Amino acid sequence: MTSATTLWPQDPWGRVLNGACDASDLPALIQDIAHTAADLAFERFGDRMHSVYLSGDLARDAGGEAAFIIVLRNSEFSVGLDLFCAAAALRVQKLHPELHACTFETYGWDEVFPSDGRFSPARFRIGVNSVAVAGRDLKRLIAPQKLTSAVSNASIVGLSGRLRALQHRLKAVATESRVRASSKQFAQTSLKGAFACVMSNEQVYTEDFATMARYIALSVPERKHTLASLVGLAQQGTASSLEALAFVDEVMSWLPDFADSWLDQNNPTRDQSINLV
Repeated sequence: MTSATTLWPQDPWGRVLNGACDASDLPALIQDIAHTAADLAFERFGDRMHSVYLSGDLARDAGGEAAFIIVLRNSEFSVGLDLFCAAAALRVQKLHPELHACTFETYGWDEVFPSDGRFSPARFRIGVNSVAVAGRDLKRLIAPQKLTSAVSNASIVGLSGRLRALQHRLKAVATESRVRASSKQFAQTSLKGAFACVMSNEQVYTEDFATMARYIALSVPERKHTLASLVGLAQQGTASSLEALAFVDEVMSWLPDFADSWLDQNNPTRDQSINLV
């Protein structure tokens, strides 16, 4: 998939295929960034590490945001995983300042392949937007992904709480850099959640915020202007606390209800994960 393509490729049955580049097609700079991340993972986990994947925009050579997914051989996590992920992301960004953002996430085998048949967000992300940069590639074990309600649920359940937490953070933060970062995160979370509410009906997948907004607007055309503003906020954020909180108030006036309506129909018990079928 080229950087100009915003909708993910699908097979003849509508299942979403992997949109990431092949490892050999990635530019040398991206390969260098990926190798740095893989080295950090191996230093931390050694033989416990099964594989490492580059995800996010960088996996498609379509931007400057990298996400790394580390899969461990078992789920017996050590203390301090969150600290490792935060420190590793900072280390990669320090060594590669051209990156706009970097994140690490770590999962055990049982989280990628749950025995109860429930949806695994980690497996979905590995299947639709990742390239293996270390270890054995799990994608041979992952079938093309169906856009079911189980996929949508992962972004919708708990959405209202996540948005409220970001709203409170924006009210509390004072520095321009923190306001910008929090407003950007609020906009991204909002667009992903709202798009998840329409994704299974529209049967399209994207990680491009402008494309998300276009499909969301088909269901809530009266929010088209707000959605366009959210796209800009998701890309750049704002340093103005007043501007950010005005956007937040507008979104909170309709998006939690929009999400709750989806949950009432598809997940009335508000389970964190639901069966794939």
